[in-house]
Amino acid sequence: MPTSIHSRSGSSLKRRVAAICDFAGLNRLGLAAQKRFLSPYIRAVNYHEVRPDQVVLFEEHLRYLLEIYDNINFSDLDRFFKSGELPGSRPGLIISFDDGYRSHFEIVAPILEKYGLTGWFFVAVDEMNLATNPPESSSNGMDQQQMIALDQRHQIGSHTQTHRRLTKQVDHAEMVSEIFGSKKHLGAILGRDVELFCWVGGEEPSYSKEAADLIRKGYRYAFMTNSCPITSATSPLQLQRTNIEASFPLSQVRFQLSGLMDLFYLRKRRRVNRLTA
Repeated sequence: MPTSIHSRSGSSLKRRVAAICDFAGLNRLGLAAQKRFLSPYIRAVNYHEVRPDQVVLFEEHLRYLLEIYDNINFSDLDRFFKSGELPGSRPGLIISFDDGYRSHFEIVAPILEKYGLTGWFFVAVDEMNLATNPPESSSNGMDQQQMIALDQRHQIGSHTQTHRRLTKQVDHAEMVSEIFGSKKHLGAILGRDVELFCWVGGEEPSYSKEAADLIRKGYRYAFMTNSCPITSATSPLQLQRTNIEASFPLSQVRFQLSGLMDLFYLRKRRRVNRLTA
């Protein structure tokens, strides 16, 4: 109970700060400064589950994001790292979703397609319903056929085998299973090589040198969650995302994207980047 109370109070405080920054114009100024000094760049954001009662607010998020950013797909990201060029004149947007919820297929994907957006879905294999022809289930995870269908229009990557944080306490065999076992399993389902990886958890101990070395051997791109724009000088294996949830009011979305959270995460991000380089 104390943890729950702390979490709620922290969330409430952050929303108040976001609203104040929004009213004061700081969020808008932060976005303008990023465009002025960082362009060209890509902002990667991550969501988790989107419930039916959050659809209206989620669509408001997307409309706001499309006022600022241009959609980025896998080819666009490749091109950006080769030439430093984006498909449009505005910053790019990678919009990602963690864990492989069934709502990603049933709710999120149709909405993204309505707005012409590419979803980047990171799947924890053991969270899925892996039956070929699954029965009606109360599981929140996507099944194989849903994931295969999603892969036709969007991007799918590994979020480990068991949704495990890859701390230094994980032994080598388990680390290999989490990183390469998930890659092999997803590749067999999708019929292609899986080149995207996303670390589980944003806490600093969730990252380890051994895991980073293994990820480097098996994936082209790896995503973290330490809030920072992606430039052409960014390591492809240290692509930072900014967390947004479908429950956030628009003032908090603007706050998350303003660059203030990038500054908040600066010292931690530098430590994690040094550890995983």
